[in-house]
Amino acid sequence: MQMSKTGHPVKNAVLFDGGRRIMIKPFFIGLAGGSGSGKTTLAQALHSHLGIEKSTIFCLDWYYSDIQQQPKSADGSVNFDHPHALDQQLLITHLDLLKQGKELNVPIYDFGTHQRLKLTKRISTCQLVLIEGLHVLSLEPVRQILDLKVYIDLPDDVRFIRRLLRDQAERGRSLETVINQYLTTTRPMHLEWVAPSRQFADVVVSAQDPVSKMAQMVLGRIQPGWLA
Repeated sequence: MQMSKTGHPVKNAVLFDGGRRIMIKPFFIGLAGGSGSGKTTLAQALHSHLGIEKSTIFCLDWYYSDIQQQPKSADGSVNFDHPHALDQQLLITHLDLLKQGKELNVPIYDFGTHQRLKLTKRISTCQLVLIEGLHVLSLEPVRQILDLKVYIDLPDDVRFIRRLLRDQAERGRSLETVINQYLTTTRPMHLEWVAPSRQFADVVVSAQDPVSKMAQMVLGRIQPGWLA
């Protein structure tokens, strides 16, 4: 049995019976790391390499609760970087169903309005499921369902610049709001939740390396039968 660097076995998702390949369960790869570390970029690179027939991407960002349902601080602000900002019950239910090979209607979250759309997205399970998000390794129920756990490391200053550019270009955020959120919630939550989750990783990759090198490091930890 293949062993992870933490000393835990990396679970087999296939068995071989007399040379015959038998599918057991889809192989779940978790990609965690701080905001702006490159989780989505690495997931897309792996998905492109593996192909749409063998892999699919599953994002924790889909599972943010509507802003009206988010717990608020005394000043009325919302901490979107805390694990409680996610609809964890629906998230775990969907991951369990995906592990069973079921098709799902997953939510679509609008980061401009901070609300879940009425539309959903249909996804099907594949041989390899790439699960990416801030709290992929922070949340124990998610960790338990993963077959390979990956943490993406990147210096804080580089991550902040990436986040700033992304949130302004893709989420309609102003410079002031991005900086304020980073200082009040993003950085504190990274230190409290995300950075400590690095200890649970089977492999740690550096986002200062080319994404192709990071992808090869992850692929090298997958049992050959899955890549056939």
